[in-house]
Amino acid sequence: MNTSMQDIGKIYEENLMFWDEAWKRVSKPHKELPKLPYIHEITRKLKKYQVKKVLDFGCGSGWLSIFISKYGFDVTGIDTAKPAIELAKTWAQEDNANVNFLIGDLLNLPFKENTFDAIICNSVLEHFRFNQAKTILEKAHKVLVDKGFLFGCFDQVGSGKGEYFELEDKTHVYTDAMRKGMMLRNFSDQELKDLLSGFDILSFDKNNYGSRLVWARKK
Repeated sequence: MNTSMQDIGKIYEENLMFWDEAWKRVSKPHKELPKLPYIHEITRKLKKYQVKKVLDFGCGSGWLSIFISKYGFDVTGIDTAKPAIELAKTWAQEDNANVNFLIGDLLNLPFKENTFDAIICNSVLEHFRFNQAKTILEKAHKVLVDKGFLFGCFDQVGSGKGEYFELEDKTHVYTDAMRKGMMLRNFSDQELKDLLSGFDILSFDKNNYGSRLVWARKK
């Protein structure tokens, strides 16, 4: 589909609205952690790399931020959806978790350069176009300290049911009632490696669900 820059901007705004509306339907934090073996590997690696300050990209209702914080890390979670951040703050207060939760767009990070030792990007970039994902990782590079670390979980997506149209870069934009406005893109292994050109890739593995689990260090 040929789209103008104006159309691209509108599509992205509708994507942001989708997440706001989706999180508005959640009345209280769901505190049962997902059964993902790699979340324990995250904390082990962060300890191994002597990380202190962590930024959680697209934190949603904050489950991963709160989980990591309980291992002694100084965690900031950022998400574009205000209802999600409100849930995260409620959860943190109820569990006495010390996490800084902020509303913000990953394309316009409100942080100074060299602020964080590590960034967690868990199943987030799939909801951005390729060029947007590139911008996000360039900004991630800037806010990381020298030799800072990046963990990413990148899912295999885009083949499920639903009505959508496709942008030039293969991003799906959903039009059905349940997911209207949501963007979803499947990144190939090579595309992920291209996006991470500013990093040294330390490991690049696939789990049983086909997700790519990547650890990288800022060059």
